[in-house]
Amino acid sequence: MSNVIQFLESMGKDASLGNMSQEEYTASVKALGIDDQAQHALLNRDQNALNDSIGAYKKMMMILVPAEDDDQGEGKGKEDDDGDKKQDEQISAN
Repeated sequence: MSNVIQFLESMGKDASLGNMSQEEYTASVKALGIDDQAQHALLNRDQNALNDSIGAYKKMMMILVPAEDDDQGEGKGKEDDDGDKKQDEQISAN
């Protein structure tokens, strides 16, 4: 499986590899030394068969949730270690 992933990663990193002829692509896939099912899936560019052959998920979803803003702004109370709020000290110059 790692050979398949490394091959796909190298294809994604180097745009020129996407311009290989079919013969070059076939030779590259055969040089990986992977099982017949994965090799067949790569040669046919069959995503579902490749997922099945390496045990990958067909669909993966993720959600990004932004972190809460820690900046409380000027003039608002700050919490000390006990969770109690204390007022910002305001020093005025006369």
